[in-house]
Amino acid sequence: MIRYCYSVSLLVVLLMAGFQSRSQTYQEAKDLAYNGQRMQAREVCRKILAKEYDSDVAVLMARTFAWDGQYDSSRVVIAEVLKRYPTHWDALDAISDVQYWDKKYTEAIAYCDIALSKDAKDQHFMLKRAVLLNAKGDYDQSVGQLESILKINPANAEARKKLSDIRLDQQKNRIRLVYTYDFFEKNANKDPWHLAAFSYARKASFGTIIGRLNWAERFGSKGFQYEMDAYPKLSENNYLYLNVGYSDLTIFPKIRSGAEWYHSFPKAFEGSLGMRALFFTNSNTYMLTGTVGKYTGNYWISLRSFVTPSSNGTSVSGSIQARRYFTDPENYLGLRLGYGVSPDDRSYGDGSASYLKLKSQSVRGEFNHLFNKIWTLNIGASLSHEEFAAVGYVLNYSFDFGIGRSF
Repeated sequence: MIRYCYSVSLLVVLLMAGFQSRSQTYQEAKDLAYNGQRMQAREVCRKILAKEYDSDVAVLMARTFAWDGQYDSSRVVIAEVLKRYPTHWDALDAISDVQYWDKKYTEAIAYCDIALSKDAKDQHFMLKRAVLLNAKGDYDQSVGQLESILKINPANAEARKKLSDIRLDQQKNRIRLVYTYDFFEKNANKDPWHLAAFSYARKASFGTIIGRLNWAERFGSKGFQYEMDAYPKLSENNYLYLNVGYSDLTIFPKIRSGAEWYHSFPKAFEGSLGMRALFFTNSNTYMLTGTVGKYTGNYWISLRSFVTPSSNGTSVSGSIQARRYFTDPENYLGLRLGYGVSPDDRSYGDGSASYLKLKSQSVRGEFNHLFNKIWTLNIGASLSHEEFAAVGYVLNYSFDFGIGRSF
């Protein structure tokens, strides 16, 4: 009996040791592969497969072939995995990548369909299928696939972003008209303010360009400001915001400019760093700005701050913004809380740089909705406790309405 127990224990120890040795060897191959030593990784994989067949090892080896552009070799290895395990998730994921990189979109979609036949709500393969359909040129089907994902999970930020990108790819032009009406409490002795903006946006290969004409009436003066925005794309996760504007009115800065770098980080974070420069008749103002944003569930939350250094001391303003999305990037409710004056607010200004240092507290709600896939409606309302140099704090009630069309 003792001898039997000893034999069983020895067998268990040997099996565990063999499993540990295999795991360590597989991990070694994986580390080599992800460190760029793909030939060495394949050698380790071959040694493992020479002893016994392991589908995970085979898929890893196939991926190293694909990363080196050896697509035929990768397909041969994965074909053996799928022969043994026709719905192997990692193998289907790898072979669809290989076919995509080799521009064989129809074949790649077919492998996604195999995975989805096993689990029709697999969001990974649904998203991959949407990307492939878009690459193939089947834009309507791609949009439909992404809309299906967002019906299952409205919190899928990647699907929401891709849907927005595809719509922009399809509709390279957008015109938009926005009107803002501000009025003040009775004892403020101020006439209502009006701001209207008409813009035309054009998507080009390098990014988006927007021309904008602003018209305002406030402080007994009215007239135009001319602006140009650009959003050049640097890479998949990086783009710039560039702005320049001109006006001969005192209620706008004579010249305004801005530049900001945006980056998408892992885990649905995004951030930016930039500056604004406003040139008035008698003074200039330079401001530093930055944002931190995060997609969480159905919500997007963003913090922005403006810092204005000067010889009289540094002033700070900022805002926190949240949006609740509903199955689509163009359908949401938003709320923003602000402190201080933002240089990006065209509805405010008295012709001097000093207004940027005035204190205020504000809250704004908005509703955005997409109609018939081409019309966008935006309605907003805000309440502000504004500081004016001559009269102190007054209440400001603001309402805005915007409508846009893509084509």
